[in-house]
Amino acid sequence: MTFPDAEIDTSVATFAEEQQIPGIAVGIVQAGQLTRVTTVGLADIEGARKVGPDTAFRIASMTKNMTALAILALRDRGLLALDAPLGEYLPQFASVPAATSDSPPVSLRHLLTHTAGFVTDDPWGDRVLGMTPAELDALIATGKLFARPPGLAFEYSNLGYALLGRVLTNVSGEPYQAFIRRTILEPLGMTRTTFDAPDAARGDYAWGYRLDEGNWSRERIEPDGEVGAMGGLATTVPDYARYIAFLLGAWPARDDPDSGPVRRASVREMVLWHAPPFPNEPVNGQVTPPSAYGYGLMSTADRDLGRRVHHSGGLPGYGSHVLLMPERGWGVMAFGNRTYAQMSRLTLRVAELLHGAAAKPAPVPPSAMLDRAIGAIVAAYASGRIADAAQFFAVNFLLDMPARLRDIELASLKQRLGEGHLEKIEPVHALGGRFTLVCQRGRLQATIILAPGPEAGIQKLTLVAED
Repeated sequence: MTFPDAEIDTSVATFAEEQQIPGIAVGIVQAGQLTRVTTVGLADIEGARKVGPDTAFRIASMTKNMTALAILALRDRGLLALDAPLGEYLPQFASVPAATSDSPPVSLRHLLTHTAGFVTDDPWGDRVLGMTPAELDALIATGKLFARPPGLAFEYSNLGYALLGRVLTNVSGEPYQAFIRRTILEPLGMTRTTFDAPDAARGDYAWGYRLDEGNWSRERIEPDGEVGAMGGLATTVPDYARYIAFLLGAWPARDDPDSGPVRRASVREMVLWHAPPFPNEPVNGQVTPPSAYGYGLMSTADRDLGRRVHHSGGLPGYGSHVLLMPERGWGVMAFGNRTYAQMSRLTLRVAELLHGAAAKPAPVPPSAMLDRAIGAIVAAYASGRIADAAQFFAVNFLLDMPARLRDIELASLKQRLGEGHLEKIEPVHALGGRFTLVCQRGRLQATIILAPGPEAGIQKLTLVAED
């Protein structure tokens, strides 16, 4: 596609000015490649060093989806179960008193989906990345961890992902940082991605800043430690583009060899709505699209962009966001070096620009089964006899509505709309979808669902006239 280059550059520069962010790096991934990088501003205010394409930023909670993916990698190897009690993999937790006597045990799935019952802890978690193993053990030993029983509600918890980091360490037999490096970073060639931010700061690194009363000051670099699995990574646009390309490569589901560092099916599992959907609350007078949390990634059903998968990150000195559009094969990342910069506003703006400039994707062809069934219904509409499509019916079809009543329906529709021809088929999946007939006096809108089994007969058919 042709990039709206001027619009993207203007949007990034305007966002940096409006939000007062010293430096920003934005990357766009398409068709498995980093296709565009935009940088503005300074990585080092004091030294007047500009942000470049290879400047490293901390990405904070964008780390969580990589931690979740590492957990799924161990699950896929049969080394852990997501619904097993956490105490099986973290023995210290077995002695933690339950929130209530009738609470279920905390599971790995609870931790992955932020439903373990822990309190939201962004300010606290951001300042304890360097926690030692002994300090985490001491925190667990207090037993004072729950705000509510597990499984009742979503409440974002850095502690939950810190505990997943300890699970990675215990089950893999090596520090979680080493396991993630060996399992994900090295296979993808992410050589500039690290949990060791102080080491990254020795190279081309964006220092993190805060603004107080008009004065810029550097935030301290939080060191690598025992809870970095919740938000400790530092990376560059080219490095993270490799990871985005890997994630996007999980779509569509297909029969090709599965050669990635983690199974494609496990990547797709991360974006299912595992936690309860967030309420559709009005924002600036508009209702927000439905969203929910998966495993380290959020999923939003966007009416215009389609499904978008995303996650933000924030640390003292940094803000970041990644937005994926799996059905389009697009990804956008944005890194900034001001405390808690709201980079999600920028990635969404860039995604909207890409969407507006792109040609509409080619329609997905219907499966052979769906195509034959729709063809039979179109012929039955022409003849006025539903029995003409009988060979394509599932066992329930004429039991639910006898042929005589179906024929009356067809006659009524044809009297109202006249003769028609098939205009388009819009598959939802291999066994269902919508189709439209253009008629002399309007349109016939239809939905069709086939039954499971080798014959895949029509189990449900709905016909609606539009004058």
